[in-house]
Amino acid sequence: MNRPIRIAILADFPASALAGEVSGRGGGQGCTWLPQLALNFQNRSDLEVHWVILDRETRRSAVEQAFGQTFHRVPAARFSIDLALNYWPARRVLHRAIKAINPDVVHAWGTERIYPAALRGLSMPTILSMQGVLTEYERIGCLGDSWHWKKMVKSEPEFMKSATVVTCESQWGIDKVKAFVPDAQCRMVEYGVHPSFYDIKWKPDPQTPYLLYIGSRGNRKGFDVLLEALDNLPSRDWTCRVAGDPGMAEDIATAGVQGVESLGLLGWDEMKQQIAGAWAVTLPTRADTSANTVKESRVIGAPVVSTVHGGHTGYLKDGVNGRIIDPLNAKNLSAALQDVMGSHERAVELGQGRHQEDRDYLKPEQTASLFADLYHELCDT
Repeated sequence: MNRPIRIAILADFPASALAGEVSGRGGGQGCTWLPQLALNFQNRSDLEVHWVILDRETRRSAVEQAFGQTFHRVPAARFSIDLALNYWPARRVLHRAIKAINPDVVHAWGTERIYPAALRGLSMPTILSMQGVLTEYERIGCLGDSWHWKKMVKSEPEFMKSATVVTCESQWGIDKVKAFVPDAQCRMVEYGVHPSFYDIKWKPDPQTPYLLYIGSRGNRKGFDVLLEALDNLPSRDWTCRVAGDPGMAEDIATAGVQGVESLGLLGWDEMKQQIAGAWAVTLPTRADTSANTVKESRVIGAPVVSTVHGGHTGYLKDGVNGRIIDPLNAKNLSAALQDVMGSHERAVELGQGRHQEDRDYLKPEQTASLFADLYHELCDT
């Protein structure tokens, strides 16, 4: 092919990134791994990249240029209407946009979103990039009873089957996809960390020991186990700060656990500073394809205490750059937390373990390069 490969990426690209504002994680933003992908596509002369974004707040399509790429914002029905009508409204507007772009490859992001519904019936090669694996979350009882979730879970295997290639951030993610769709053609592409995290220096204060949890109050991230583990350590001389879902403050009060501070939703810069000052970060997850919290913490340098239930096990090594517990229970988590938080020296030892290797592994330019290679491969076959 003599011209650049034309790619249509269907995704909820964060509007703040296009506005020149905060484009990284924090403050409740979603899909925050996409801005760094666009940043690294901007110098690729072999690609002509078009982003297609469903906008439920507008009635008119809009097109703008940024990062040397084209962003198509198309009007969409309410999410619940799309689900109730079996994705027909979204599929219609997405297919219209795809037809106008006439891409060589269509790349849809996230089965938690509606974008993969557009892959069915397309003639060109297609890619589905997993963000989470809803079918696994449902299997372990970590999704709510909402009919929205039930519809998305039911649709997920069909979304996977409709794609030429399914990409996952980790071998853990690939294994979960294969468990539900054994014939899926899977590739591993780690979704790298925003480059601004590479500028943050880890500086845990010996006089201010605190553990940091960034996440939600639901049981998938293991917040319930964390509270129980902290309650098992009443005489600890360190505190725990929790950032994210404001409702966690209510859970802390109900549990009556001492030495736990709720920070609520943090702005991007504040969140990075909280990681930079933490002796350690914990994410006692029950299922994660490759948690942003773990990746960002390791790029900055904080050690992480987590579980075997996620893609982070590909680079997080027990006793080297953090602690990995199995099985997940309050007793094991308490012991691992006390190990890391027992002394500043121990925290620093683990934080420094594999630090450069982790930074190299999680560079966002590698994500862009792997996707570009995949685009070329699909167009050459």
